[in-house]
Amino acid sequence: MKNTLKVLALSAAAFCATAAFAANQARVDVPFGFTAKGQSFPAGSYTVALDSNSNFVTLASKSDVAKHITWSVGPAEKIDASALVKFDATGSDYALRSIQVGSRVTPNLDKPKPGVSATTSIGGQ
Repeated sequence: MKNTLKVLALSAAAFCATAAFAANQARVDVPFGFTAKGQSFPAGSYTVALDSNSNFVTLASKSDVAKHITWSVGPAEKIDASALVKFDATGSDYALRSIQVGSRVTPNLDKPKPGVSATTSIGGQ
């Protein structure tokens, strides 16, 4: 009986940890290539994940494990989407501007370049 209670308690703790991790993670489908901090990223599916202490966010390509980058985050007004990724467009070039998960957001990642014609936002699932 004691062993059964231990197993149930450990299973519940593992389930809660998994649910908390999933709540801080989203998939974002980016339909164009972009740059971030001087690194090129291809169009594709990306995972946006907030660390367990809510201090850092990681953007990682689902198809190329070498394509990932991590930034510190600070407080922000909570958003409805699980993640929001913003890009500055200059002609046909896109530069990552910020990433938000819940009520945590990165600062503007790059200074806007002259000629920025639009800001594009992509929500995560």
